[in-house]
Amino acid sequence: MEAGMRYWQTPYLGLRSIPKELNQFELNAFFSYSPKERSTIFAKRDGLHRLALALQIGFIRMTGSLLTAVKVVPAELWAHLGETLGIETPNIASLRSLYRRHRTLFTHQNAAMEVLGFARMSEHQRRALVRYLRTEVMSEFDRHRLMTRVNIWLYEHGILIEGERPLKGAIAAALKLAEDELEGVIQQDVPATMLAAWVQACHEPDGKGLAMQEWLAQAPHRNSLPQIREQFERIQLLTQLGVAAHPMPSVSDHIKRHYAQAMADRPPSVSKRLADARRTIEVSCFLHTALCVATDRLLAMTRQHIADLWRKGMDAVTQSAESRARTLTAFAKEIRELALDSSLSEGDLRKAMLSAVEKVGGTKRITRARLTREQLLIQNSRNSRSLLKMLCALPFESASPHPVIQAMDALRAIYQDRKPSLPEEIPVALGKVWDDMLVDIDRQRALQAFEVATLLAMRRALKSGSLYIGHSFSFRSRESMLIPADEWAKSKPQHYARLKLPRDPKEFTEPLIKEVSRQLQALDKAVKAGDVLVDTHGIHIPKAAAEDVPEGVSVLRDALVERIGAEELPGVMMEVDSHTRFSWMLLGREPRSVDELRLVYAGLLAHGTALSAADTARMMPGLSAQAVNQSMRWMAQEKRLREANAAVFEFMHSHPIAESWGRADLASADMMSRETVKSSYLARRDPRTKKKSIGIYTHIHDRWGIFYDQPIVLGERQAGVALEGVLRQDTVAIKQLAVDTHGQTEFSMFLGKTVQKDICPRLRDASAHKLYVTPEMEVPEGLSAVIAKNLAHPERLEAVWDECVRMAASTLMGKASAVDILSRFGSAAKGDALYDAGVQIGRLLLTLFLCRWFTLPEFRREILRTLNHGERVHVLEHALETGKVPRHQLNAAIRLRGVSSSITLLSNIVMAWTTTRMQQSLAGLPKDIGAHAVPENLRHIAPIQEGLINFRGLFVFPIERYMARLLPGLQPVRSVLRGIR
Repeated sequence: MEAGMRYWQTPYLGLRSIPKELNQFELNAFFSYSPKERSTIFAKRDGLHRLALALQIGFIRMTGSLLTAVKVVPAELWAHLGETLGIETPNIASLRSLYRRHRTLFTHQNAAMEVLGFARMSEHQRRALVRYLRTEVMSEFDRHRLMTRVNIWLYEHGILIEGERPLKGAIAAALKLAEDELEGVIQQDVPATMLAAWVQACHEPDGKGLAMQEWLAQAPHRNSLPQIREQFERIQLLTQLGVAAHPMPSVSDHIKRHYAQAMADRPPSVSKRLADARRTIEVSCFLHTALCVATDRLLAMTRQHIADLWRKGMDAVTQSAESRARTLTAFAKEIRELALDSSLSEGDLRKAMLSAVEKVGGTKRITRARLTREQLLIQNSRNSRSLLKMLCALPFESASPHPVIQAMDALRAIYQDRKPSLPEEIPVALGKVWDDMLVDIDRQRALQAFEVATLLAMRRALKSGSLYIGHSFSFRSRESMLIPADEWAKSKPQHYARLKLPRDPKEFTEPLIKEVSRQLQALDKAVKAGDVLVDTHGIHIPKAAAEDVPEGVSVLRDALVERIGAEELPGVMMEVDSHTRFSWMLLGREPRSVDELRLVYAGLLAHGTALSAADTARMMPGLSAQAVNQSMRWMAQEKRLREANAAVFEFMHSHPIAESWGRADLASADMMSRETVKSSYLARRDPRTKKKSIGIYTHIHDRWGIFYDQPIVLGERQAGVALEGVLRQDTVAIKQLAVDTHGQTEFSMFLGKTVQKDICPRLRDASAHKLYVTPEMEVPEGLSAVIAKNLAHPERLEAVWDECVRMAASTLMGKASAVDILSRFGSAAKGDALYDAGVQIGRLLLTLFLCRWFTLPEFRREILRTLNHGERVHVLEHALETGKVPRHQLNAAIRLRGVSSSITLLSNIVMAWTTTRMQQSLAGLPKDIGAHAVPENLRHIAPIQEGLINFRGLFVFPIERYMARLLPGLQPVRSVLRGIR
């Protein structure tokens, strides 16, 4: 939402009449007057004219447009104006009788505009609006959202909103002009003959009868070698069409994704009927996006396939323990028989014993990793070779000569010569652990070892980003993720200032070193005082006692719950919607009918509870499954869902009771798993539930409420998504983020510090963690047992400081996501100068945090309490679930984000409703119970009371109760309402 505008005001912009119902908050916000405005109002001699002018001023402040003379004025508004201005209100309901002379109306309107600083649009301002729209239409393509942005722009520039028709025309003209320019850019990047070939190819059927457009839009059913091969076939086809050779660098990824999704959501028969310019844009963007998505899927599935190979090998090694025991028993028997054989000479005995030793591994150290590598040569050799043949055909790149690329070049030559054996001269070194296998006499077995070593090295290289492909979104080069070098050289002073980082790295590291030294002294003092125990096993603190809950909490909680009362989920949704109008944000405008409003709710419920369109239609009489399915399609727009979430979140936190729940700059982040159907390449086995699931990572404020969410794949490190959620929202200002072990790495703590966010992890077995110090740091003698042998070397940061700040600036401004940055700077990046320097600082930050964790009980309790908020919210989310996430919701990333944001919005609605009812109940408490309503007690009463809400059954929405606020332009038709109930 634009700066300066709040969620509760934007729905009113552009209205031409007064809403039938305004709450007291809105009356105070719009129809209260400054001294200057009151002076203008009281300059009128007649009381009725004073009221009329006050009405005009308040209406322009509320809507940015003029009030006509024939609309009904609610009695509550007349009463408020009379009370605010101290004027007796007339017994009239319309302005018609007041403005019998049009001149009086125009005089009042002009006076209201002048005192508020509004004016009609001039030609200069019209050109400024056109310039604004030309930049906006390429970042926001939704016409309804563009209309909202135009209204906000006009309001903030003091320009009167005089009608929708000219604004719609301006938006349509701007979109047409932008698409014409985009078509010209594409025609400059791609020859006309190739564009024509692309358009024709999209509609040609494949061998299975599907059009290429439909085939390219399909998602993999599962993570298997045939599905990987299908993605490879798509890459080959698109490469043959010349898509990879013409990357269209002038068109941003955001634009490509938008037009690609528009084409993917449309049947091929409809795409044929588009205008030439639009069809050219959509086809080119669709094919480029399809190429990048297919590459991302192939490489992601390849990484997972290699990980599965290693896991299966380890499982086989674990299960073969009995076999190894039999081998050792046989070895012992053979040695015993040799020792008892007196016919052998000493030399023959030695030779026989050495031969027996060689049979069981010789002098080589037998480890589980070594046994796993040997096991990989036995199983899946055919699949590994098939996979490598596909990978050898991909255009991998690296910033410097890379052993994996050299290995694939060698394998490509071997496969072309059809020689299933490794040459005597090994093409490239892939690690010492493979040397003995690569010199094996059996060259076919040596080739198998070389293939497995190449696959494992490739997985590590893809993870670190040292190996990449140009036509990819997720596996692109590290350099492409950062601010371009020439742009960085010009703008680095502004970025340093924005990040509040010094130009000299010593000014960053020296205060940190001093603070770590001070905290180590504080920890040593706590050890000497007996509050903390240090031994060779780690740092130990007494088990935290349960927090003392004041006596009045239970009495107060029971009284509030009793007054809140029970409610159905539809009633909860509509009550919150009447305050926030989140349905208008999801739809992009005011609903035109009752059924359209119910379809908004239907799409939200279907996404959030994992109901199918048919199930949702059965639970909402009067709606068809087809209509619900269409609602689900346009509901899955991340921007709309995020705006609706922000509106509900802000509404919840506008209640005074929320201030007693936390300190406002602390949040927690954690993952909740949602069960999916098995046939999905994104689904992973949840280690706790043992079921196929996806992850939904949520950021919960310490004053409750979810302010960010994103879907993730289970089993991947969560440090990137934890930091990303704090950076990509502007609803709240978060300084500290509490995470669990999975959401923390040493490098993520360093990156968080450079972007002014402190990562506070609840570490598994925190007492066993070592503390890091620098070589010059004085270590208290009582802590010597828990100091890590590896010292921290913050001086390594000096050589790469400017590059670190460039990375931090790129992450903060959104050039690269924290997910992409931290996925490349994981353990696989060991040896990289930037990674090693970040780890050194991260170790000092971790030491600083652990010292505070062990010495500050209140700090520790605050972090744990905030993390418990997340666990409690997950209980609510699970209560809202109904079934498994269907496969069609996992086909596209936009659908998966829609599922994540929908369950978040439903959870926020429930918490906002509870908060509102709690605030209302506080005002009606008896004095003896109301005396307990102090912040210390309210802090223990969470706005999550899912037991009061019925989440199941038929969804019957009380339309009549909220029709005046949600459908102000529609007169209630009771027969229709009765029919849909």
